[in-house]
Amino acid sequence: MGEIVDLIDKIKRYFKFSPSEIRGLILAIFVTAFIISFREWGRGDEINFAFGGLNFFNAILIVTLSFLVHISIQRIFGLITGLRVEWKMWGFGLLLGLIFAFLSNGNIWLILAGGIIVHHTGGHRLGWFRYDINWWALAMITVVGPVASMALAVVFKALGVAISTALIQKAIVFNIAYALYSILPIPPLDGSRVVYGSRMLYVFTAAGLVATAILLSLNISVWLAVISSFLVGALIWLLYYIFFESKWWAGA
Repeated sequence: MGEIVDLIDKIKRYFKFSPSEIRGLILAIFVTAFIISFREWGRGDEINFAFGGLNFFNAILIVTLSFLVHISIQRIFGLITGLRVEWKMWGFGLLLGLIFAFLSNGNIWLILAGGIIVHHTGGHRLGWFRYDINWWALAMITVVGPVASMALAVVFKALGVAISTALIQKAIVFNIAYALYSILPIPPLDGSRVVYGSRMLYVFTAAGLVATAILLSLNISVWLAVISSFLVGALIWLLYYIFFESKWWAGA
């Protein structure tokens, strides 16, 4: 009970977004929403601003929810471990996404909005095995973001079984894409933090996310897709350890 009260206190004190984070998030949300709604600004060759504006608004709703879930889970997990998470927009990634949207006529979504920076919170790390920031802690905080995005896609997929709408289908596709792009080992994306912290964790997570993305596109039970993805991730993790990681440690 005391741990829950302590976490609630940390959330009240450290969870809020700074003005620079809010500005970066707003810009990232609008740019990303424009990218995923690029092809929906008209019918045929004619531009329809009313139709496009509605689709752009729907895209903003999807992106806002997805970004907030992704980042909030990381912030909360960071506070659990006594670290404060700051989100930083990646301007070059957003620009690259816009360029690909124009060049591909909206057929390629490049979602490279940004990544996190972790700050030490002094006394809140007391009692941990490693007091200061370390790569393993950073990897664990970061990895929950892509997993949360894929979990959100799973929730929308389950919801889509009962209520199938274009908005829900787009939310599924976006969250899958966001999770997969986030796990790429490219700084400052989440994957770059995970792979430096633990290659084993990265292999398991990346394999599981890719498997989930593939299985969610098939006409099978959502729970079967989730369980199968976990097993695929575990199998790839084991094979990676046997054929690569164990040999690396043996030669070290």
